[in-house]
Amino acid sequence: LGDQESQLISRIYEAALDPSRWCGVLQSIAEICNAAQCTMFFYDAQCRARNFAVAARNKEGIIDKYLQEFIDLEAADFHRQLINLREGEVVTPKDLIRITGKSYDQIVGDEYMKTFLPKLEFRAGIILLHDTMMCSGLGIRNSFGSLLLAQNEVNFLTHITPHMVQAVKIHNHISSIKQVNQAIQEVLKRINQGVFLLDADLRVIFSNAEAARILEAKNALDIGRYGKLYLSKSGDNEQLQHLLTSLLMFSKNEKAKTRIDFAAASANSPRPLKLTLTRIETTDNELSKEGVAIAVFVSDPDRPNTVSDSYMQQAYALTPTECSIMKSLLKNKNISDIASARGTTLETTRSQLKVILQKTGTHSQAELSRLLLALDRDAV
Repeated sequence: LGDQESQLISRIYEAALDPSRWCGVLQSIAEICNAAQCTMFFYDAQCRARNFAVAARNKEGIIDKYLQEFIDLEAADFHRQLINLREGEVVTPKDLIRITGKSYDQIVGDEYMKTFLPKLEFRAGIILLHDTMMCSGLGIRNSFGSLLLAQNEVNFLTHITPHMVQAVKIHNHISSIKQVNQAIQEVLKRINQGVFLLDADLRVIFSNAEAARILEAKNALDIGRYGKLYLSKSGDNEQLQHLLTSLLMFSKNEKAKTRIDFAAASANSPRPLKLTLTRIETTDNELSKEGVAIAVFVSDPDRPNTVSDSYMQQAYALTPTECSIMKSLLKNKNISDIASARGTTLETTRSQLKVILQKTGTHSQAELSRLLLALDRDAV
């Protein structure tokens, strides 16, 4: 490899650790291939927070629009129509037609091309990652009527492709670890139960928003001066302290209980709080690494039932656009009305509905509506 390619490969691995560097990498690839545009995306169906897209030349707001409205559709097409392509395979327009029987424009659709790639033609693509729930790809585009990539440009892509594939896998591994830590915190913040995480000295080292609400609203549970959790009624508190201590004492006994449930009376309500004490195993997991020994989950029977957009996004990995469509369906609006209100084509809205059905595990609008009614009891 020449100096230029060697330096680029180093920058590719730097981008694996710092995704903000991908734009510069794509600019270099576009320049070497004499291309007008070079784009790249990473998609994880199970964790939207990891998704990203980047372009060598980017108009303001266009990447955000792509991530919000189109990446799910492109990933679905990716899995359905490009399943026979191998990771690291450089694909030209002729290759694409030979393998899929369609041109790139036919695969992604007119609306996608008009929105993101006006006046540009597909020149080459690379499958960087192709898994059941994840995919990543790179695309080279040039202006209409321009020449296809020269052989030396295809050879260049062939040289750097193994490093691009490896860099994406490195990014996938590192970002998944980071996301696990962030996801644990986010889930604990949003869960409809109060959560208290205790260390080996039974001190509270984390409590979520619902836990704070319970502490403020209920005259039953509190955190003492030494940071320990206690119940206001002495009998209940003695039982709680005994159970917490027993979970720690028998942590090495495989036959010991790892979960204990009991109820704690509240002075403000005839219905008791329900507490679940769970020992965190010392095996290789993220919570134990952070010094968490016991998790205490508190359920308040008087908590109001509400379903927010954030819950729907967390529970079903829906985009804000998809949440909006679901709310419109709950109001008995049909697909045509929704498409008209959003200023999109009927075809796009139908495609978005198909993605919603897939994510929610439903098979029809009627089934989806029943799910919405079940979740959104307050709206009913």
